[in-house]
Amino acid sequence: METLKILFLASHWRVSLVRAFQDAKAQHKIQLICVDSDPLAPSFKEADSFQVLPLFSDSHCLQSLLEICKAEKVSALVPLTNKAIEFMVDYRHELRVDGRRLWIPQNRAIEICHDKWKLYEFLKDEGFNTPSTFLPGKIESPFPLIAKPRRGEGSKDVFTLENSGDLEFYMKKCPHHVFQQRIDGQEFSVDAFFDQQGSSRLIVPRERLAVRGGEVMVSRINMDAGIIDKVTALGARLGLTGPCTIQGIQDGKFYFTDVNLRFGSGFVHTISAGGNVPLMMYKELAGQELGSMKIDIKDHSVMTRYPESIFR
Repeated sequence: METLKILFLASHWRVSLVRAFQDAKAQHKIQLICVDSDPLAPSFKEADSFQVLPLFSDSHCLQSLLEICKAEKVSALVPLTNKAIEFMVDYRHELRVDGRRLWIPQNRAIEICHDKWKLYEFLKDEGFNTPSTFLPGKIESPFPLIAKPRRGEGSKDVFTLENSGDLEFYMKKCPHHVFQQRIDGQEFSVDAFFDQQGSSRLIVPRERLAVRGGEVMVSRINMDAGIIDKVTALGARLGLTGPCTIQGIQDGKFYFTDVNLRFGSGFVHTISAGGNVPLMMYKELAGQELGSMKIDIKDHSVMTRYPESIFR
């Protein structure tokens, strides 16, 4: 059996995710390669091999990545940040040489989901519940509001606005933000995996019980049938493929707030609870059917996270 080689692009701190892929290798000949611009990236410790890559903004980045892919005979690329996804979109043709699999959806879904204004318009037009969202100068919503970058990730530069003074300040400070009605309810991250044909193979809602710096620190699985149905429908409308983590808030209704077209930071909870997405990806890459896979999610299981240290 040929060894399949999976390259994680911008792997940096995703140690537990790479470890989960290592744990799923049992019956497959797989090598995991981590690539990042930081030579001290913690994820390198869990990889079978690793390489340092120039920043995506560096003109030499593409050539360096292509050389790594050729030398290592990489079978597939898995992006772990939004910037990595956008880089792969820009060079989709070059990176797909030799039949290499790119684990990203089609450009339409990326264009919608990586722009919060476009995502809001899409959700509204398709009949999904989502908080009212406005561009600067066109706000028609009571306070409090949430100001978010139109293009961003990891809750960076996200602000809560309590009054008109806050609004005036942030409209000037952040002209490329959107302003969204704040919904007070239970926050959810919904981990999902859609196969190459766009069929949903796994959807697992997780309550976000504690968050620090945009990263979930405590989560609890809640296999809410209504949320699962809504995420299934959204995936079909967007034409999603591969892993993704969808954000929302439940307050009587379920409101979609964000769609991450990659593994979210807490996805390892779903994997640990029985949602073996790494194995699904191995099977897809090997051309095997997923239909016979039995999935038994440990409902109501809880994940707590903590920092680890790596010494070199």
